[in-house]
Amino acid sequence: MPGWLTRIGERSQRVDTLASGFAAHRSAYLVLDQRRAPERCAALVGQPGWHDFLTLFAGTPLAPLLEASPWLIELRMGSQAWQAATALCQEQRIGWAFQPAQDARLDGLADHLRQLFVLDDPHGGQSLVNVQDPTAWTAMLAAGSATAYAQLIGPLGKVVTPTPLPHWQAWQPAEATGDAEALSLSHELEQALKESPRAWWLSRATDTPLQALPPEWLVRLGRLEAVGIKQAHHLQRLLPLICQDSEHFSQPVEQGLRADLPARKKVQVLESLV
Repeated sequence: MPGWLTRIGERSQRVDTLASGFAAHRSAYLVLDQRRAPERCAALVGQPGWHDFLTLFAGTPLAPLLEASPWLIELRMGSQAWQAATALCQEQRIGWAFQPAQDARLDGLADHLRQLFVLDDPHGGQSLVNVQDPTAWTAMLAAGSATAYAQLIGPLGKVVTPTPLPHWQAWQPAEATGDAEALSLSHELEQALKESPRAWWLSRATDTPLQALPPEWLVRLGRLEAVGIKQAHHLQRLLPLICQDSEHFSQPVEQGLRADLPARKKVQVLESLV
């Protein structure tokens, strides 16, 4: 199994509700990808329980993309604004939440998050990381070293993320140990970010928690995507092939994968071989 999936279970625990991960008497914060639900996010502004918000690309090299910037929102737990924002995270998985161990300034929390959107990559360049996306953020928290994990959590305290299933994951608060290292994309982290959408789709399609996904399923799904079978409805039809008991594809399936056919024709051939 990819190491980052294993570490989800090591670094976090399942909780049934977002609120169960936090202290009820203090503010909580959400990072929302407002561009994916602009009307519903705009409707949050000014609702009872809404305290304040910042656009996270403001004042950074990403400022030209300000209209697409994720938001950092401060809310009162249990309020109308909290309930609406929680629904956005759970139903559309466009954000995640956290609660510092002690009162914190919104600006300070934003500054911490802003340094995570553009990281040095292992190819000598820089890569944009969609920190606001729970899929990517989960991979970042799980794939990094213990030191990197502590740096990512930093002042955020307790972090709670949605999952592909109805439950949530509450991540353990972390204290920095040893010398801080410059945050960057390692090969492992880069690979986890590439694998994470595949893992989330499989988790939802098979009702299997991320950390319990058999590694063979991810490998087979990757093989299908590599030959051009990427649409969800095609992959759904081939789910029995992805989740088969045999370790390897049969020879007829291998031939079907290599066939010079459009994706929909390949799906028909492979489906007949299940």
